[in-house]
Amino acid sequence: MNITVIFNPTAGGGRARRLRHFVRALEQGGARVRLYHTRAPGDATRYLNALAHQGECVVAAGGDGTTNDVINGVKPGVALALFPIGTANVLARELNLPRKPEEAARVVLEGRTLNITPALLNGRRFLVMAGVGYDAWVVDQVDLIAKRRIGKLAYAVSMLRQVFRYGEVRFRVTVDGRPLDCFSAVISNGRYYGGSFILSRQANLSRRSVQVLLFQRPGRLFLLRCLAALLLGRMERVDGVASLSAERVTVTAPGLEPVQTDGDPAGFLPAEIELEAEPVAVRVPWA
Repeated sequence: MNITVIFNPTAGGGRARRLRHFVRALEQGGARVRLYHTRAPGDATRYLNALAHQGECVVAAGGDGTTNDVINGVKPGVALALFPIGTANVLARELNLPRKPEEAARVVLEGRTLNITPALLNGRRFLVMAGVGYDAWVVDQVDLIAKRRIGKLAYAVSMLRQVFRYGEVRFRVTVDGRPLDCFSAVISNGRYYGGSFILSRQANLSRRSVQVLLFQRPGRLFLLRCLAALLLGRMERVDGVASLSAERVTVTAPGLEPVQTDGDPAGFLPAEIELEAEPVAVRVPWA
């Protein structure tokens, strides 16, 4: 098997030693490995697009941002695999992927294939989620130096700072043709958020749809109730949170408002989100 491994050396503070064990396990399993270290955001996409032959599988070695960069360069017919070593690994948690190098390599070589349909935000793929409002402000304003030093705690600091902005902007979200107003929204492919917290029990990576969570009430107390509910896995039970399944979503707002996908900034509104025509084959453990 020919495998291309894309490694983000800044993901989670860098995990070079674990990467070496992972590559060695792949090679001991009979794989021929091409290894590439990314240098900047978007580098993985550019590198993969320039390859004439990517191999049978491309491995994203990093976090959700690295996976997002990789999935936008993976060509049709090439499988995607993950070696989760980043700050946040929401997709890896969703797929129950192991973190140990030898076990992760075994999934790449011997695991089964799960077809996942990526969503497109203004034409760019994402596999985990997109967000506007509070969710996007947190990602947009996170301190990148602090992220490298303290990991997820950098997001927690940004979350606290952005609480005071919630409710200032009203968004128009059109869900499969139905216009709705809200003060924040998360469009999710899977159940988890921020690593281990359940955002939506209705979302399903295997289903050809996204789950749209609309936060329809203003006020900091309402937002704090939502955050508390997230810790308990009860977000969809909060009065004022609407959860809708959709195939096409558009989002608009007055002014210049950021969007995030898979934990990284992804430009500004307006946003058009739709499902890609064909699924991507992702390597996962045997049940």
